[in-house]
Amino acid sequence: MALELKSNSEYKGDPSQLPGANAPMPDNASLYLDFKNGLYLARDITTGKLFRSTLISEITSFARASQKTVVGPYGILQTVANNEPAVVYDPVTRKRRGVTLHNSTSNKAIYSEDFTQTAWAKTGVTVTAVAAVSPDGNTSATLVTEGTSNTVHTLEEVNATASAVGQYHTYSIYVKKGTARFVQLYALPASSGNTFANFDLDKGVVVKVSPTVQQAGIEPGPNGYWRISITIRIYATYPAGGAGLAFINDGVNAGLMPAYVGTGKTVYVWGAQLEVREAATPYVPTSGASGTRAADTLNANNSVTGFMSPDAGTIYVEAVMPGVNQSPVGVLKLGNGFFGVEATDTSANYIAFYQKNLANQNGVISASSYNAGANTSLDTKKGSAGAGRSYRGFLSYDAATLLTYDEYGLTQVAASVAAALFGRICVGRGRSTDKNPDTLSFNGTIQKIVYYPTRLTEAQMADIYDAGI
Repeated sequence: MALELKSNSEYKGDPSQLPGANAPMPDNASLYLDFKNGLYLARDITTGKLFRSTLISEITSFARASQKTVVGPYGILQTVANNEPAVVYDPVTRKRRGVTLHNSTSNKAIYSEDFTQTAWAKTGVTVTAVAAVSPDGNTSATLVTEGTSNTVHTLEEVNATASAVGQYHTYSIYVKKGTARFVQLYALPASSGNTFANFDLDKGVVVKVSPTVQQAGIEPGPNGYWRISITIRIYATYPAGGAGLAFINDGVNAGLMPAYVGTGKTVYVWGAQLEVREAATPYVPTSGASGTRAADTLNANNSVTGFMSPDAGTIYVEAVMPGVNQSPVGVLKLGNGFFGVEATDTSANYIAFYQKNLANQNGVISASSYNAGANTSLDTKKGSAGAGRSYRGFLSYDAATLLTYDEYGLTQVAASVAAALFGRICVGRGRSTDKNPDTLSFNGTIQKIVYYPTRLTEAQMADIYDAGI
């Protein structure tokens, strides 16, 4: 008589790549989303049925109504299709980092790769198209060469209509060193037109920032490029354009758009972006008109896998913060929400675990609960998670208490939490886009989410934290 083996589990994805029968679901957990290694598990706490997959969309639900650019496994910028999660890889090491989740944005620079167009004014420079390999692996980068006249040497976007007064605007562009080591980004419709930052293309650092700049950033990109950016606050009505790249005669301390006799120095440029955001978000290509990227929505739904408890829960997160601060000024339209727990009906009940703004709240990691009009929040003992840094921590709750735990220990506050109403975890944002589309999108990289269907004690969280998951 043959022995027939049956398993109370459901396999999805490529069978040759599926996690094994003893895949690493942590003890007592019921949801394990490992975006860094591509393993996703959920256990129905009532039936014990185990779901296992190597596909994000099999255990969770994901939506994005547009394409999105992301550094892929070959270390170049690639485009992922509508409704396909954007898994990001390191452009230098090509190691998988996790899933990136962003709010929507529009690129107002209508020719993001063709700098020969009249939308780009050239003063004291010449441009040569298709001169080098670009961050997406194609030969589409432009060589910008400094002229030899005694003048400013700039490449300026003059078409995009300026944002409303008081809004934050970010200009970013991929730049690769030719013979010029230092370059400048500037933006005119901000504080008296004296808003700029200087960048070192050898060391990959910001070397000078004018006092009126909200922030400037530089991040490594594919094929030896740096993505440099500058964020301004619009201070007055400005008709159009006014964001540009300037040569500065390799003067690290140069002021705004210096005039000098050029010597023919060069850089390569590609992928310019002007967006109404507090920092640069993934590149949106354009060719003759502005382009838009839709928001990412990633949910782990209890209705699909039955992993959630109606009484309490604990969620562990590992994440890499955005490489440039996404909410420095307090608007909080960009970041940084690690996750939210919320009801799936119309009731106003949720918990959010996120980073506060830098301007007046010092970027502290915080948890907030909202239950039918009553709000409770607490800050963790950790001061902040810096741009580009890793963070990991816990949020734990039951009907009466909210707790957090990270490397600095435990924080706790009494809170009324409608745990019985919770029906999903929103990954990479504080709340779902169908409730508030501008609330706390993370804009960084989520590496891991683990859910326990109980409120863990401080000792339990400490043991898990120290041992790692």
